[in-house]
Amino acid sequence: MKKLSARSPMALVLLLSLCSSSLALMASDERSGSSSGRPYHFGEERFRQWTTRSRQGRFRVLERFTHELLEDAVGNYRVAELEAAPRAFLQPSHYDADEVMFVREGEGVVALLSRGKRESFCVREGDVLVIPAGAVVYSANTHADKWFRVVMLLNPVSTAGRFEEFFPIGGENPESFFSVFSNEVLQAAFNTRREELEQVFEKQSKGEITTASEEQIRELSKSCSSGHRGGGGSSESGSSMWDIKPSSLTGKRPRHSNSHGRHHELTGEDCPQLRALDIEVGLANITRGSMMAPSYSTHANKLAIVVEGSGYFEMACPHLSSGSGRSSPSQRRGRGHGSRGREEEEEEEAGPPGRKEEQEQEGGQKSRGYKQVRSRIKEGSVIVIPAGHPTTLVAGEDENLAVLCFGVNARHDEKVFLAGSNGVLRQMDDAAKALAFGAQKEKVDRVIGAQSDAVFFRGPNSRRISSA
Repeated sequence: MKKLSARSPMALVLLLSLCSSSLALMASDERSGSSSGRPYHFGEERFRQWTTRSRQGRFRVLERFTHELLEDAVGNYRVAELEAAPRAFLQPSHYDADEVMFVREGEGVVALLSRGKRESFCVREGDVLVIPAGAVVYSANTHADKWFRVVMLLNPVSTAGRFEEFFPIGGENPESFFSVFSNEVLQAAFNTRREELEQVFEKQSKGEITTASEEQIRELSKSCSSGHRGGGGSSESGSSMWDIKPSSLTGKRPRHSNSHGRHHELTGEDCPQLRALDIEVGLANITRGSMMAPSYSTHANKLAIVVEGSGYFEMACPHLSSGSGRSSPSQRRGRGHGSRGREEEEEEEAGPPGRKEEQEQEGGQKSRGYKQVRSRIKEGSVIVIPAGHPTTLVAGEDENLAVLCFGVNARHDEKVFLAGSNGVLRQMDDAAKALAFGAQKEKVDRVIGAQSDAVFFRGPNSRRISSA
């Protein structure tokens, strides 16, 4: 066979083809992260712009959770992010959805027109505010230099999995919903002439996010209430369930804390509005090189948004498991051990998802197995963690990992930790250990009792193994 010279046309074509294929594969991997994260991991590219991005800010929404494994659990919820430039003003509007907003960065004023009154709140980094569906809201970034960034969970009340924003005031962008009403109806409703209506309702043409002057920002902040540092109170105090009041998530004492991380949590006990929506909010801040203990939620389905840093997550899922494609426990333990970046490797496809947990073996026995769901995560990533699915989060070696969690169906939820000083296996009695484990009691106790920390541990690349 004739040897191809590096300068020959055929060799050049082959080289270019190989380079093109490699670049396409690299671009695909960069976009999707690790394919083993499907269908539970959503990269930043899965967000869609809701408003036109401008110098004043943007509003974007994550695509719907339409996969069959997610739709029943979280299919009605939407995740969104708002970014507003210094002194940006957001036009009045309402959603046909209940909203839980978390202030990720900066400070601002949020005004609500609801139940016959106006309430304005000063909010800052770490605050949570629940806004009921239909409330007219306008807001502004009150800082002269810093951006105002908010993460939202929306629960549509009109159309499952879909929500709309309605603007009473506008021109071409945004359009006022009053523009579709007939002139005679509007003139009768406002008891004024058509010309005056047009001058008022169709004059705004600066967009959904505009810039306010320093004087206007001061005026908006005058009636701002900030007496909310400790939670939303309780109905026993005589306040209404929907007396809106921001609660500080990070201002509370952490529920769990050590040198490897801390976890803050707001539940229905802290905030009546969250209780009404059956939602809880948590924030895990994992120190670089550390990890969060494998755990699961008994009732809540979690929507986790990475708000800072990078790392990876692992989850055990029985729904993606297939009897023929499962790897052995030793093979699964070998993945990623002793080598950074293994989470980028793709696992073999498990075939079409569905009722894989119902697969039958010979003799009618069910085949029980688990698929490892594993993917890199970074700022902007979203993870869906169904109830009962053991999951762990691991921070990268170079920076802390902060993950915001919205738990839905949270009223009776309990967090069950599977390792550590509060690990559930430590609660087993000796007789049960002897029956359940295939090892001597002393060895079992040594293994499940070796981890002295709770909730947050040293990560896989920085752990120290006991010599015992």
